[in-house]
Amino acid sequence: MSYVVLARKWRPQSFDDLVGQGHVARTLANAIATGRVAHAFLFTGVRGVGKTTSARILAKALNCEVGPTATPCLKCNPCREIGDGTAVDVREIDAASYTGIDDVRKLQEGLPYRPARDRYKIFIVDEVHMLSTAAWNAFLKTLEEPPPHVKFIFATTAVNKVPDTILSRCQRFDFKLVKVNDIAGRLRQVLEAEGISADDESLRILAREAAGSMRDAMSLLDQVIAWSGAEALSGEAVARVLGVADASVLHGLSRAVLRGDAAQCLTIVGQLATFGYGLGHVARDFLAELRALVVAHVSPDAAELLSLPDAELRELLDIAKAATAEDLSRLYLGFSRAFDDVTRSSQPRAELEMALVRLARRPPLVAVDELLARLHALERRVSGAASSEPKRPERGDPRAQAAGPARPMETPLPKVGAGHDPARGSVETILATPREPAPSVAPVTRAEAAMKAEAPALIEDAAKISVLDEPSLASWRRIVAAVACEQPHLGSMLDHGAPVEFVRGRVVVAFAPGSFLAEQLKAATTLEALERAASACLFEPTVVVLDLSGMHGGVASLASLRATEEAARKAEARQSVAENAIVRAAIEMLGAELRDVRLPTSG
Repeated sequence: MSYVVLARKWRPQSFDDLVGQGHVARTLANAIATGRVAHAFLFTGVRGVGKTTSARILAKALNCEVGPTATPCLKCNPCREIGDGTAVDVREIDAASYTGIDDVRKLQEGLPYRPARDRYKIFIVDEVHMLSTAAWNAFLKTLEEPPPHVKFIFATTAVNKVPDTILSRCQRFDFKLVKVNDIAGRLRQVLEAEGISADDESLRILAREAAGSMRDAMSLLDQVIAWSGAEALSGEAVARVLGVADASVLHGLSRAVLRGDAAQCLTIVGQLATFGYGLGHVARDFLAELRALVVAHVSPDAAELLSLPDAELRELLDIAKAATAEDLSRLYLGFSRAFDDVTRSSQPRAELEMALVRLARRPPLVAVDELLARLHALERRVSGAASSEPKRPERGDPRAQAAGPARPMETPLPKVGAGHDPARGSVETILATPREPAPSVAPVTRAEAAMKAEAPALIEDAAKISVLDEPSLASWRRIVAAVACEQPHLGSMLDHGAPVEFVRGRVVVAFAPGSFLAEQLKAATTLEALERAASACLFEPTVVVLDLSGMHGGVASLASLRATEEAARKAEARQSVAENAIVRAAIEMLGAELRDVRLPTSG
């Protein structure tokens, strides 16, 4: 006799055997007991949670020789044939291949006839969302007023694709994901019946990997039994077969991250990679581990929310005690952002290692109260320094000569985070605490180094760029502005051209050889528009010539001039901020760095 897989061999045969769907079983059983059975049902839920199985159980309950009953006998011909899928009056249809209106019409033609043997004609339609719109429309009247001996049971994994007109004609039952503990309990029953021993950790891993699907759990169990042969199942063996990390590995990784041991994190990942574990699965399970740690730390109902054995829950609680809830949630948020990179990367090991190193070397959280206290101390320190400035001796005082020349008093400085320039408006300063411990370098040195690194090369090369005389440059700006008013895209192109010659009746604009912009400007209609604008701005007929020789690479365009001016302004603003006494004190006291200075945007 051929082997029957566990998912089929141990398929539930009655409502009492149905795992994790008690709400469905109770409702259907009560409906049968009270004689309030609807003519159409819609079972929805993800794969492997018992939709088709429940449809078969309902069919048995309705057609059992001792029924209708919520507890079919499972011995009569209707019960046995429905279980085997061979019943004449119970028809199972795959809507993925039975989608057209002609198929529905053929089905409808046989509806008026009485069942051949059983009490009801029952149609179980799987993946019903695959029916075409025309097929659904043909079903509408039938579903609203079917013959009394006909029942429809629809099953789908995509209820959102079922038309509302159909939903309103059916009783809907939403099947839930099966809890981990329920799956593990069912697997324990199956293994005991099969005469195979297994420890709790092996069942826990199988239930976790099934992700709420009882059928997937049975398939995984079949795979593990085939690998182990006659041996007992252990958590370590099951984890190796499935390529996932067991709880002890995940707990060890959590402890290493929490105590900041990046080297241990790399060691654990290296061992997992050596033994061939799927690092994408490891990342997924570690993300679930971090979520479990947050729940264990903050919720008094952690046992119910996590569905974990008592021993594992106690270990999670012990790990969670080593950190605050804020730190644990920060770890979860940080790893969740790296999770997609790990699963999509062609180098998942490197991505996982770097994510764990970043988490392990995270800077400690500083309470807001402590930061405020530091800022108040900074304010008092700066104010004290200003008040302790030695006073200038009065004129004629003998101490005046010893004191030397008078020092100018410092003007009040702006608050940390803001600079002010009457000519340019406010300047926003961004101070950021470093991710790594700040090196022992003077704050001013760091700020100056950052300013120098940020200043574009345009400033250094400014002396090498030649510019037209001011009147010619002003005229060129007017021409570009006039063109931009009429045709903005042409104005944008001219913005990147360098005016190399400005004589009476002639303007020469240079572009790099092969420039895309120049090719766009070479069109006859475009040149005519440019010449009209130039003639209007210069008050005399003017010819515009495009120079693509490449001989004028050192002439500045309007765009490059603006970039140079912007870079100079930003460098000047950064230098001013870096020399601000309060900013320097804040950098030194908070261990921060001057990350950026943002200039105000125009209009």
